Formats: sequence, structure tokens, C-alpha cells
Amino acid sequence: MAMTPAIMWMGSINPPVWHGKELQPVELFKLLRGMGCEGIDIFARSAEQHGVDTLKAALDESGLVCSCYYISADLVSDEPEKVEAADEAFPRGIENAQALGAPICFTHGSQHAHAGGDNLARYIDRLGEKLALFEGTGMTLVIENAGTLMHSAAQMMQVLEALADEGLRVCPDTGNFTLWHQDEVEAVETLLPYAVHFHIKDYGDLWKEEGRLRGKEFVLGEGITPVETIIGMLKEADWEGTLAWEPGPQDEAGVEQSVAKLLELMA
Repeated sequence: MAMTPAIMWMGSINPPVWHGKELQPVELFKLLRGMGCEGIDIFARSAEQHGVDTLKAALDESGLVCSCYYISADLVSDEPEKVEAADEAFPRGIENAQALGAPICFTHGSQHAHAGGDNLARYIDRLGEKLALFEGTGMTLVIENAGTLMHSAAQMMQVLEALADEGLRVCPDTGNFTLWHQDEVEAVETLLPYAVHFHIKDYGDLWKEEGRLRGKEFVLGEGITPVETIIGMLKEADWEGTLAWEPGPQDEAGVEQSVAKLLELMA
């Protein structure tokens, strides 16, 4: 299979509780593998909570792979403590990702807190510094469309124009395009040559709250995001990579239905 089905370890499966029972990571991973997931995207907070050795053992025992490792860092702020935190997060994240066997690292934490051209330019500069740390690691660094800083394909392309030649790639998020009223199919078409990972989520309700765009993630296939069209486009293009469904407020049945829908659309 050119495309690999995966799930992000967040939302209704974090912390890992299933029908009221608290699960150890290996139990959750086996449950997800049994549903048909082949990969799991792991956040730094989970590595810190459970320990990298515990998660690696759970991956090995369950048969799941770590499809992507997430590094949280604010690359725009010039506050000394946040600069220091970002400088520490990347080497630690690379080390953890290597230990877990992740081929991709995803960085987040900048897009929602900042906006504007000057901040985007600083983001590009700082991102370039961190990108250099990946040279020789065999891993790829990716970013997504999100937040007030970078939610359109045009903004993503601005970053790629500066850093794609140095190895930066993208992880388009289908639901985030919906949230920001972007043409999802057009955006994916634009970014596809640089896409190595996808976040697949399906928004339904959209609203504004205190001037900010808000939305509710629906069970996959029941919202308004054209996920079927997008995945069909990926199949037609023979795209290879991971499609990671992003859980939101769904209950256990919604998780099972969404994973099943992802597998159906990929088949």
C-alpha cells in the first residue's frame, strides 16, 4: 500500500481510556493496531509522561510504528525563556524520534500564537536554524497549515520557497483548511509535491468565538471537509506517505467508525 493509515495520539484517546478502563500504552497500541492502524503519531508530552523506552517496547509488541514525532516549540517569540525552550526541544526531540524509529518530525507551537508578515519571516529564519539539525539524521522535518500565522497554501508556499531546497516538507491538514475557509482541494493540489504526511480530520460545525475561528471535528466522513475527494486525488497521484486521522471529541464508537472510514477511503 502506497499510503499508510495512522492515528494521532490525542483527543479522545489521550489519556488512553477505553470504555472507562485506563490503558497502558501497549494496550492502547494493540487496540489501535487491531482496528487497522499501522502507524501512530506521538507527541513529546507522551514521551515525557510514559518514557521513550516504554513507548518503544509498546510499538514493538503491538506492531505499530511511530509514523511521526511531534516537537513543541515557539519559533517566533523572542522571549529568552521561549527561545531557550525551543533550542532545547529540538535536539531532545530528534533523539527521541530516532529512538522510536520515526522517519518524520513535526514542529508545532508557533502558528496559533502569532500572525503577520514580520512574524512569518522570523518563523522562517528560526525554522531554518532548526532544519539544519536534521542534516544526516535520515529524518524529515514537516510543518502544517494552522493558526493565524500560516493557514493558507500561499503562506505554506512562502515558507517552502525559502526552505524546501534544504529539505523542509509539509503535512497538510484537511480540517484546518476547512476551518479557515480555504479551498481544501486546491490547497492540497498546490502542496502535494512537498507533502510527505497528512493530518486527516473532518470539520462540521464552524463558528466564531471572541473573534477567533472555532470548529468541531466530526466522525470522519460525516462533516463538510471533502476528505473523500482529497484521498481519491492522492490515490490518483500515486502519492506515498502516511494519512493520520486526528481524533477530536468522538467517543469510542466514533473512533472505531473514523478509523474504519479512513481504511475504506484508502482501499
